Amino acid sequence: MTTTLSAADLRRVVRTGPTTTEILRGCDLELHGGGLTAVVGPSGSGKSSLLMCLSGLDRPTSGTVTVDGKDIHRLSPRRRAAMLRSEIGFVFQQYNLVPFLSVEENIALPFQLDRAKVPRDTISRLIDAFDLGHRRRASARTLSGGEQQRTALCRALARRPGIVFADEPTGALDSHSTEVVLRTLRRMADEGQMIVMVTHDLEAAAFADTVVVMHDGRTVETVGRSTSQQLLDIMSGLGA
Repeated sequence: MTTTLSAADLRRVVRTGPTTTEILRGCDLELHGGGLTAVVGPSGSGKSSLLMCLSGLDRPTSGTVTVDGKDIHRLSPRRRAAMLRSEIGFVFQQYNLVPFLSVEENIALPFQLDRAKVPRDTISRLIDAFDLGHRRRASARTLSGGEQQRTALCRALARRPGIVFADEPTGALDSHSTEVVLRTLRRMADEGQMIVMVTHDLEAAAFADTVVVMHDGRTVETVGRSTSQQLLDIMSGLGA
């Protein structure tokens, strides 16, 4: 089934005492089917806030987010939680692994919590794809940052959710881990997975099929596959 993700006039306002801050100022987005989408923009432009609202983990002040025609913010808390478990995956900048569990056990944990069958073959393929075979039984506390991030990505992808959201998936990785992550995400997207990632790295964004450019809380431009230099030229023109 083709996945569709749509956002219309998405706004997020935060009030702290007498101060009101507009984090998102009317964002629009339309994505269909699989593919890799990168969200880029200057620091503070609202990239992570947009991702949180699109994924259903944060509620916008106004506007709509629909996944396959369902307005996720109008669902009951129970139905939205069920969607987050089965149809949407999220990879945080904080890896959220259980430190005393192994790589394989961390990936299997969401299935066990739901009392679902653990897809051992799928998990093994992901572990190998993310170059973690030699660390399969290592506890999470012994992993490097790159290995933890790759384990978190495996966990998010293991359910084959309709959409995987990733917040800076290569932000703290060395060059080897970055290449492994990007090439694996690229392959998953080519196989029909919808992946939406926030990144400050324009080289990483150049792997994407679609790049959404943000500035000052707004989605100001959406472009197709672009080189890092083309994206740099777009970014350089923001606010000009």
